[in-house]
Amino acid sequence: MGTDNTTAEAGLPYFSLTTSGLPPGEAFERWRTLLAPMYEVSPTTRSAVLPFGTNIAYPIDDLVAHRTLLSTQRLQRDRRRVDAGSDQYIVQLYRSGRFQGTVAGQAVSASAGTVTLIGRRHLLDGMLDRADTTGIVVPWSRLHGLPLENHAMLFDAARNRLLAARILDIFRRLPTTRPNDAPALAEEFVAFLRRLLDPSQARDVLEGRELDGGLMALARMIVRENLSRPDLSPEFIAGQVQVSRATLYRLFEPEGGVMHFVQGERLKAAHDALADPMERRTLGRLAEVFGFSSASQLSRSFRNRYSVAPQAWRTERRVVQQISGRGTVQHVWRWLRET
Repeated sequence: MGTDNTTAEAGLPYFSLTTSGLPPGEAFERWRTLLAPMYEVSPTTRSAVLPFGTNIAYPIDDLVAHRTLLSTQRLQRDRRRVDAGSDQYIVQLYRSGRFQGTVAGQAVSASAGTVTLIGRRHLLDGMLDRADTTGIVVPWSRLHGLPLENHAMLFDAARNRLLAARILDIFRRLPTTRPNDAPALAEEFVAFLRRLLDPSQARDVLEGRELDGGLMALARMIVRENLSRPDLSPEFIAGQVQVSRATLYRLFEPEGGVMHFVQGERLKAAHDALADPMERRTLGRLAEVFGFSSASQLSRSFRNRYSVAPQAWRTERRVVQQISGRGTVQHVWRWLRET
């Protein structure tokens, strides 16, 4: 099969910071400096370990996407920080860990799998417990006309599932997204988010199928959510979509068949993971995560699909990312201020 997006093209610029390996005091100061415009960072108790973390942030046109790993710590946003900041909303998925606290005077609890909607102008005081989060910052102007002041900070199960899948899919693609493609990606996400937040669209959201453009889109989402499952079979997918196997086979005929599509999505997931600057898992672990029987099977399939070995692709992307530039703390906050 032919190559697919393996040339050494410059990707999106990004900022990254890790405090791994630093002395606790230095790690805390770097982490506190990064988060200072948004939050005051502190230990949860006087005797607790000093907070630290890792962050990567990409500008997507006037949006900013991030992934953040946080140790147990307390975050507070007071009136001074609210007044000094711009008006944005962050749609954030907790991949693991937990947040417990108050936002805009309301009690909020978020755990693994939960998506939250929190405004930059909301007062906040809460505790994060070893959290891994992925979020997208959206300027308020992009959501103008929606009754956001009345919207809860958590989503119902249907919206939460759709948003979680969409956030993970977008973030997965960012390391190989070309700068010229960023505006279209931002438009796609904003349009999707507006439909979820618009009360007039409630019916098609809760029905689930119409929101993503039909049964095929729903089937695609189910595949992407379940790549690690050994039983990701036509029977499983048909059951989740609530159609017959015959209908499912007909839907996937243009894709070369159901399992051909599944295999392609597994390879795309591995391809994007290997390009992610924050991804440190071995090829064997990635093979397990994305449903391959072994690292050697993943390697063979990857070579056949992309005409390059997985480790060579990972190395190539590291070189490209160094050329693209990692940015600075100031770059991150300039992106946020200018949105």
